[in-house]
Parts: sequence; structure tokens; C-alpha cells
Amino acid sequence: MKLVKDLNYIDFFKLINHTVHFKSDCDFFPNFDIICKVLTIAYNGSEYIFKVKVDNKEIDVGANMKNLQFELCE
Repeated sequence: MKLVKDLNYIDFFKLINHTVHFKSDCDFFPNFDIICKVLTIAYNGSEYIFKVKVDNKEIDVGANMKNLQFELCE
């Protein structure tokens, strides 16, 4: 798995429309571990936000989440 914080601007947008496995040990979401499809990516002024679809629900995943890692599933 790769750390999201190591991605550059272009790498973020290469994840759109791909199935991705995200994993983190964030204090707010312990044991965060999802496989999802990345729908869009936006920048809110302080971090990139991934809009993803998981289990027929859309959720936001912040790129600044502690130790957020990813791998492509395709």
C-alpha cells in the first residue's frame, strides 16, 4: 500500500473511476478499511477530499486522515 500523502496533484486525479482500497488508523475512525470506487476529488483549501461510493452509499474521505494508505484493486 502507498501513503496518500505521497501523491501529487496529478496522481490524485488518476484515481477517479477506479476501485481503491483505503486504510487508515485515524483517531476518529479507528480501523478505517474500505474498498470503494472514487467518484470525484475536490480541494477544500486545506485538503483533498475523495468522494467515494461504498456499499451503495457516497461518503467523503479526507486525504489528511492519519496514515491514510491506498492500493488500486483493478
